[in-house]
Amino acid sequence: MISDSEVRDTSKEVRTVKKSKIKFLNPFEGRAKALELSGLFLFDPTVEMKLGGNPLSKLYAEMGKESLYKRLKRSEKLNIPWSKRLSNDVIEMLPPQIQDEMRVMLGGDESVAQRAGIVGLWTFYFYASEPFREEPLHSHDQLTMDIERACVDAAKLCAQGLFADASRQLAADPLMRHFLWPAALEAIEASPNFQGLLPVRASVALEARLSIMACWDVQLQVAAGNVKTSNFAFLLPSLNSKEKNPIGLFFRWLLEKAGVSTIKALSEDVRLASLCVDIGTLGAWSRGTNLPKWSYLKSMSVALFGKVESEETQRMYWAATYFNFVGYHATLVSERAKKLHGTPAADALAPWPTMPFGHCSIEVWFSSRYQYWLEFHRRSCRG
Repeated sequence: MISDSEVRDTSKEVRTVKKSKIKFLNPFEGRAKALELSGLFLFDPTVEMKLGGNPLSKLYAEMGKESLYKRLKRSEKLNIPWSKRLSNDVIEMLPPQIQDEMRVMLGGDESVAQRAGIVGLWTFYFYASEPFREEPLHSHDQLTMDIERACVDAAKLCAQGLFADASRQLAADPLMRHFLWPAALEAIEASPNFQGLLPVRASVALEARLSIMACWDVQLQVAAGNVKTSNFAFLLPSLNSKEKNPIGLFFRWLLEKAGVSTIKALSEDVRLASLCVDIGTLGAWSRGTNLPKWSYLKSMSVALFGKVESEETQRMYWAATYFNFVGYHATLVSERAKKLHGTPAADALAPWPTMPFGHCSIEVWFSSRYQYWLEFHRRSCRG
């Protein structure tokens, strides 16, 4: 079990940052874009939707609402408040059960938000999607909302320019103190303005995403009756993973599960005879140089393992995708910060170039903090 004192020991700043040989893939098509954050330390729900293969633009298009999506993006880009017509068009897309409440909320009445516990985009997302859910929220979903709610007061202080007060408030919070380390708290306190918080917000958001993944992992362990064995830890690159990224590690697992040892053997497997399997594509996945689409992998998984067993493949695929997302952005920001070392701009990127909690490499951070979060969430499950 990991104690709070051990957490503080790992938070000491490491000045020598090692360049990782792991090559993470850009999780989205096109050039790397700025991280889209929500609240203080969470990624925007639209990021999660894109990672899941369902970007917001696609959902609007499937509903024949492309023009509405463009109007929303224009309003966001120009920072223009929603018109009454735009608000009504958005409300009409929501489940009928909550449309009246949303009209009240957008009209300025805060009673609905207070009753539903809506404090940001994530709590609103889960509120709006409730009518579609067939089962209760998962533990990792609840953790996401807990993080959002725990940061409300600190976010208000930051909006007022009271960064030292916000830093102290976060350090004292029973939940958020686990996500923050001295260098991060110092960066918050020293921020000249809200925009200046972006580097530290990104660093803590990556740590939060790792915790959310560990929470999902533990939830699956509890459901399986085995809380000692991680489902996802092997997907994290380590100093012993032979420079494979999460996609390459996932594919190595897929080969083992299929009972074959080589790409060639998989491409010639009789179970895949009805599919057009390209050995070049399989090779790229195995090397971790190409990000597979689940729609393609699903057909392979069902053919190899059957429909029920393919659910495990899907979980491993999404976990690998999320870990790749975290690794890509962590190494990208770290490398940019290292290039600025010794210049006046370097201080503005603190706590980078070190990884969260001052770790000197992505591999060490993954190994140390994912294990910490597994123990943290296991303790929570035990009460």
